[in-house]
Formats: sequence, structure tokens, C-alpha cells
Amino acid sequence: MNLSMKGIVKSFGANDVLKKVDFSLESGEICALLGENGAGKSTLMNILGGVLRPDAGQILLDGKPVTFASPAQSLNAGVAFIHQELNLINDLPVYENMFIGREIVSKAGLINHKEELKQTKELFSKLNIDIDPAVQVSSLDASYKQITEISRALMMDASIIIMDEPTTSLTDPEIERVFDMLRSLKKQNVGVIFISHKLR
Repeated sequence: MNLSMKGIVKSFGANDVLKKVDFSLESGEICALLGENGAGKSTLMNILGGVLRPDAGQILLDGKPVTFASPAQSLNAGVAFIHQELNLINDLPVYENMFIGREIVSKAGLINHKEELKQTKELFSKLNIDIDPAVQVSSLDASYKQITEISRALMMDASIIIMDEPTTSLTDPEIERVFDMLRSLKKQNVGVIFISHKLR
């Protein structure tokens, strides 16, 4: 999926945060969005992620204009926003976290844990992810939690993934593990926007 943001304007009171900003991302591209705190990086991506509405400007996905009134609308269009505070439940296994809010339910109305586990294993195998889907999320280190969150976005058919400061609290080996995941996304033609105030 190709993204184009044109002439994006956003102000908060008298504070002009974004002044006719243009941004583009091609399918399978990894783009670092760098700048100091307060530069407007997160504001621009919050507009793409449906958290904020622009005052002016246009968003196009594959050349078609879109507007997002909520994060759900953005996600339905294939754009997933992974925030610094990960949206995982530590007391549940990985595979159940993958299906939170869209559980696979049997005809009897019960959650089909076997099918959820199967689909999670298949995705992890496809992406060469070395995580046991049955382990508790609480047992994972920070990098594997990031990878689980990314994988869940892919399970929801995301074509563009926004990552907000994903390496801030990671060690060097953990950062490299996340970067390996990003390279896998590139091979899957998933576009990645990597927000950071520093380049390591």
C-alpha cells in the first residue's frame, strides 16, 4: 500500500505544530521519521492513525483520498499504530493477545483457542519469529513484546505499521531483534514508519 500525505496542517490553539507537511511511504519501505521532541512527528502520525483530525490537507492510500475519524477506521484501512505503551495483557498467553477484541468463536459461542493457537503458529513460522505462542506475555522481554504487537497488527491485515519510539527502553541486542523483524516486514511488502528522536 502506498501512502501520500499532502499539505497537512495542525494547530493547537496558537501553536502551529504542522505547517503544510508532505509525507509519503511506498509499499515495503522502512522510513525513519526523526526529530527532536515537539517537532510534530507524533502529531503527524496521530493524524494518519486516526487519533487526531488535520485542520487541512489530504491523506491518500494507493491514490485514493481517505479520512479517519478514529483509530479503528485507520486500522480497517490497513494502518496500525504501535504506541510506546504496548497494548498487551501480561497475564494472557501470546496467542490470546493476538486475537483480543476479535476472538475466534465456535458455533457454541466459546473461544476457539485451538484455532487461535494454530493461526498464530502459522504467522510466526511465516515471519521466522522464535516465540512460543503458548507462553505468557509476562515472560517475554521488551523486544519480543514489540514483536508480538507487530505480529498482531499483521494478523489484522495491516499494510502500514507506525512505531512510536520503539527502541527507547531496549538494550542493543533487543534493538537488533526488532530491526530483524522490520526487515521481515519489508520482505512482506509492509511499509514501516519508525518514529524516533534519535538515530542509533
